[in-house]
Amino acid sequence: MSGDKDEDKRWYTRVPAISIALVAFLVALTTLINNVREIGGFKEKPAAAPTPAAQPAVTATPAPAKPQAPSRYTVLLTLQRIEVVNDGTNGSTAWTFDVSAGGEDLFELPARDYSDADDARIVSPRTSDPSMGQVVLVPGQEMPVKIGGRSAGLILKAHASGSATLRAGQNLPPVRVLAGDNGRDGEFIFHFATTTTPQ
Repeated sequence: MSGDKDEDKRWYTRVPAISIALVAFLVALTTLINNVREIGGFKEKPAAAPTPAAQPAVTATPAPAKPQAPSRYTVLLTLQRIEVVNDGTNGSTAWTFDVSAGGEDLFELPARDYSDADDARIVSPRTSDPSMGQVVLVPGQEMPVKIGGRSAGLILKAHASGSATLRAGQNLPPVRVLAGDNGRDGEFIFHFATTTTPQ
């Protein structure tokens, strides 16, 4: 009879008291840990979605303009002085000169007495004399500048000529003008100022 009563007892009544105490301790510990995590801020927070870095505003910067090579040059030639090496006669001699460039007439110096005497051999254009002309060159172009002269003698008239090459972007070198063999009948050196304007 008593054996039947023991079998009727619940299984947990037969578990030793220490085991029951251990189970109760584990349950209490688990509950405590969960409470601490929630109250103390240890609860795992969902990872915040990364905020995309602000993209710097892209402003279109125009490329610096490349300097363009000039398509042509306007060149102003101005006669500064004439050096008289030999006027062609024993005294002073009247000469007329014309200046051309690229086959086009620039200006003509009217008749005037020239002398190779030391105190008179450097001659400047008179204020009434035309003394300048303008030409147009393209880059790399070369243009001949020619000077022709003729003396005003009644019996023997001499003819003189000379030329120099004008290059775009460069000064015109002095122009040597000769009459007769090696300047025997006249020799002059023309000096020009060159003003170049790119277009």
